[in-house]
Amino acid sequence: MRNTRTTRRPLLREREKQRQRTQLTGPRIRCPLCEWRPSAEDLWGCLCGHAWHTFDTGGICPSCLHQWKVTQCHSCNGWPAHSDWYEY
Repeated sequence: MRNTRTTRRPLLREREKQRQRTQLTGPRIRCPLCEWRPSAEDLWGCLCGHAWHTFDTGGICPSCLHQWKVTQCHSCNGWPAHSDWYEY
């Protein structure tokens, strides 16, 4: 009797590699004024006092649900439109 677990593993690994190669990635996020790119650790503050990574939520504060139309750049201190940060 053949062990199906060991014969399936290479197939599953190959399927995972193929999925990773064809998986779409999200937009590049950068300040449209100075090209600064935020890291995952960068946080923004809301008027309600909550701090979070604004690009994880599309500019919506997860605490009070305020939608920010502009986002301040941590590098140049400009306030470009939040939607302008996304480059596809």
